[in-house]
Amino acid sequence: MIIINMKLIHSVRGRITLLSIILILLFLCAVSMLIWQMATSYAIVDTSQNLAFTLSTLAREVGEDLDNIQSLLIRVSIDNGLRDLLSSFNQQAWYDFYDEFSSMVSSSPSWDVIERFIVTDSTYTHMMQAATNATSVGRPLRQDSLLAEVAHASVEERMSEVYRSPLSHDADQVIGFIRPILDYNSGRTLGYVFASVNVSDLVQELSGFKEMGGGQLYMDLGGRTYGIVDGGLEATQLGLPGPDDDPVWSGPTGNAVKESGPYYLLSVPAPNEGAFTLYYRFEQPGLLESAFPTPSLFIVLSVLAALLVITSVMVLFLDKEILTPVRKLSQRIHRIQESDFSQDESLNTDDEFGLIGRGINELAGEVTSLMDKRVEDERRKIELEYRMLQNQINPHFLYNTFNAIRWMATLQGADGISEMITALSRLMKNISKRDDNMVPLADEVSFIDDYMLIMKYRYGNTITYVKNIPASCEGLMLPRFTLQPLVENAIFHGIEPKGTGAVAIMAGQANDHWTVMVADNGVGFCDDGHKKGDGVFRNIGLDNIRQRLAYAYGDRVSFEIHSWPGAGTQCLITLRKEEDGDELQVHHS
Repeated sequence: MIIINMKLIHSVRGRITLLSIILILLFLCAVSMLIWQMATSYAIVDTSQNLAFTLSTLAREVGEDLDNIQSLLIRVSIDNGLRDLLSSFNQQAWYDFYDEFSSMVSSSPSWDVIERFIVTDSTYTHMMQAATNATSVGRPLRQDSLLAEVAHASVEERMSEVYRSPLSHDADQVIGFIRPILDYNSGRTLGYVFASVNVSDLVQELSGFKEMGGGQLYMDLGGRTYGIVDGGLEATQLGLPGPDDDPVWSGPTGNAVKESGPYYLLSVPAPNEGAFTLYYRFEQPGLLESAFPTPSLFIVLSVLAALLVITSVMVLFLDKEILTPVRKLSQRIHRIQESDFSQDESLNTDDEFGLIGRGINELAGEVTSLMDKRVEDERRKIELEYRMLQNQINPHFLYNTFNAIRWMATLQGADGISEMITALSRLMKNISKRDDNMVPLADEVSFIDDYMLIMKYRYGNTITYVKNIPASCEGLMLPRFTLQPLVENAIFHGIEPKGTGAVAIMAGQANDHWTVMVADNGVGFCDDGHKKGDGVFRNIGLDNIRQRLAYAYGDRVSFEIHSWPGAGTQCLITLRKEEDGDELQVHHS
């Protein structure tokens, strides 16, 4: 029974059945979590809307008071009678203006929140104070007290800092405003209008706000944050969320609720933009006190959530168990079409798709074996052709060589015969005994040294042999008999027609490549330069050398020939370096 169950689990049908049973057992938990999150989200929105509506109403009232005071400052500062009075000051006219001045102040809708409203000349010598609620209980108006008060006032149309009034016996908290009185003709400052707002009266409505769920109310004035405590403002530090933090709720008038640590923070900006912002901080547990919709809606949402969860999981499961394996099989077949026959072990699963995957891997392995066999056959064919190219000995050369030895023996009484025979024996040993495909540059040059010794006796002093092979280049590996046909061509087709000349072999290296050059100063040529050898190796011409270099190094090597009629010929082999340095071999002399 256990074996049957294991087979069932390893099949696609068995896994789908098992997953369905698990989903039926667990969907209630998933639905409960979803409904809990929906209830929490609904409670946040409901609470935020209620709080935002109430605070927006209070903020509008506070904003209207501040707007009224700003309007009063402007009205007084542009009064023509006051400007004329300050331009040519008259003490009696100054006293007569008091009634008109007090009438303007008392007619303001926000007269009840004004602590002080004062007009003064530019030197603060002559001062006039309108009657307000706080005038009778305040300190006498003096120049030093007024200057201390004005020092805190805001000269811009924004909220100043909250400070204790020097003109108040009880040091009431106030917010000050000051506005210059200007002579429009000359631009001269004639005086100032100063107003201070009683903070306690301004936030009276805010102090009466019923805090919901143990929250706390704050006010931001001019970039400073104050907590509203006991009818006043108390400076505090409030950690505000960043501007890039997404709100959990946002209203149509700029109101927003963001998470701030363990709390939620509601922000309500003032109607007059930039004047102030109200913040209300409340804790998350208070959110669940909001009423959730009716039970019928709860049931509908539960069923929809369950269907959504089951459908999503089934789609993911079918994608993983069916669509993904099919996609992988399709991609594997596509890679095989692009000549990628590597084994993909991820296809060897225990289900029905695994049978297909193993068949594809076996097919790819068989194709790889056939291709490897074909490559090996081609390599052996190339190696056989390469050896055939190396073993094409020209008996005519041996005949000419022995004639040269006999000629030297006749003319010179056997002087030099030993040296030529020694060089010839080394040449024969290199040609007939060794079968290495690749040899160090030093060995290749040594072979040419013996060859040039024989050529020296044959041509006398008409041929000069020059070589420059640095020690760092002696281990460079080349196909055997690469340079000898080039030297032979230089002698027979370059120097011999000219009568005299030199042959040079040079090597060097740069940061990324090696170079080997064979050059002569013979007659040069104008045709394509693809000469056939007629010395040691017959039919080993320039095409043969180029082909053997390509067999050995592929596209890393280049073989170039440059010839100038009447000036000579240069054959240049350039080999690009690789990181493993496989083209070098330690040379033992």
